[in-house]
Amino acid sequence: MDVLRYYLGTLIVGVTAAGLWLGGGWVWVGIATFPILMFLDIGLPPDHKIRNIRAAWLADVPLYLHLPLLVGLWTLFALRLGAWTGHTAVALPGGTVTAAGVVGMVLSVGWVGAVPNLPIAHELMHRRAWFPRAVSKVYSTVYLDPNRDVGHKLTHHLDLCTEADSDTPRRGQSIYAFMWQASYGAWKDGVVTSVNCLRKRDMSVFHPKNAVYVEIGLLALLFAAVYAAAGLIGMAVATAAMVFSKLLVEGFNYLQHYGLVRVSGSPIRLHHAWNHLGTIIRPLGVEITNHIEHHFDSRHKFHELKPRTDAPQMPSAFLCFVCALVPPVWERLIAQPRLRHWDEQFACPAEKELAMEANRKAGWTQRHVSSPSKTAHAA
Repeated sequence: MDVLRYYLGTLIVGVTAAGLWLGGGWVWVGIATFPILMFLDIGLPPDHKIRNIRAAWLADVPLYLHLPLLVGLWTLFALRLGAWTGHTAVALPGGTVTAAGVVGMVLSVGWVGAVPNLPIAHELMHRRAWFPRAVSKVYSTVYLDPNRDVGHKLTHHLDLCTEADSDTPRRGQSIYAFMWQASYGAWKDGVVTSVNCLRKRDMSVFHPKNAVYVEIGLLALLFAAVYAAAGLIGMAVATAAMVFSKLLVEGFNYLQHYGLVRVSGSPIRLHHAWNHLGTIIRPLGVEITNHIEHHFDSRHKFHELKPRTDAPQMPSAFLCFVCALVPPVWERLIAQPRLRHWDEQFACPAEKELAMEANRKAGWTQRHVSSPSKTAHAA
């Protein structure tokens, strides 16, 4: 039965696609799943169980079933936009959507483009075979980041919790500032890492193996398909959905390492990631919120990760995300109390120094973190 929970993402995408097929008010059904999932994740007890899956291939099926569902969803989205703009005239149930319906489609498609799409893409980008990694790039295209795997694996997994990592939010940094920092950082890391890999192999940046060409090609293909179906106005609306997906992707990314510090080059330890072990977010997020275990060994498949209850914990990822949208609420109710505990109970002496400096830069002067000397004396 453990394997069935990982089909939750398939259900969400399928329901969203069905909503776009039916038209009318049904186009809102995708984004309507967000509050439902949020309240369930907050209300249900945490899930600390280790998965027992005998047929591993059954757990992989939803990762690849996601491909035809995502293609179908975007086909319906483009056709609906085409009918709305008058660019094409494909008859679909429910007639032409209204302007409000277009907003509903953007929110629904944008939401699904982030969750469960990002976690599925993340899982496949860490596989060793070429096919799952290629599929991951296709998934990442709908949030404008086909080469996310390049920088993610070769920068974030090495630099997490340091100033060199654009995926680690600083203490006091709002989710809004981080969204743009992480977006730019992901694109930059993808380009720089691709070019550096070519140079190490004595290849020109114009070599066909430059991953940047793959990124350009996939994005061009998606935009061309939407343009063919919906014209310039439809393409602009579809771009809004992609941007919404991208901001949601980085918004949830904000929660994974917020405020954590690590001495550059030091080993990655149990306390260098936050874990969100909610009953809903674990399967919906393909165990991406079972986060520190993934950083210990990214070769493990998602269902092999063991929940570490002894690692730093956060409440529901949905709750954290909503609170983060109001920075004072996020800092005072969620982040500061847990970072205070992290500083006092998990940080090594060198990290305590980094934490105190981070607190000073954030203006958190009211917070007290024991200095290394005081800690040593108390011991």
